[in-house]
Amino acid sequence: MQYTAANIQFVPSQRVLSWFYHSQSGSSSTSLRNRNSYSPEQTPYTRLSNSAKSSPPNEPPTKIEKRKANTLAARRYRQKRVDQMSGLEAELKEVKADRDEWKVRCAKLEGEVEALRALLGSHK
Repeated sequence: MQYTAANIQFVPSQRVLSWFYHSQSGSSSTSLRNRNSYSPEQTPYTRLSNSAKSSPPNEPPTKIEKRKANTLAARRYRQKRVDQMSGLEAELKEVKADRDEWKVRCAKLEGEVEALRALLGSHK
């Protein structure tokens, strides 16, 4: 497939541009990998703000950029799943505590009912 500006909406971030231009100069990929670590909020596909836009040619995302974006997406997904499980575990703990309180209250009331029945039976 031929990539043209008409069929690609990729706008590279400053980090991607930096990586792209450094990779063209023949530097090693290991040092680039260490220099270009992305936070979960910054992906290679992050759009630039109006003030930071430059006019380099629109380049298609490379396999490395796609892999980095996918790695970050997977990391965000795993963190979201961990957070969701933590929330569910906390909710379960609260529900179990409420259930235990109601069991205790129920047992007290059943004891009170039995004591009252005993009193009522002894008065007949």
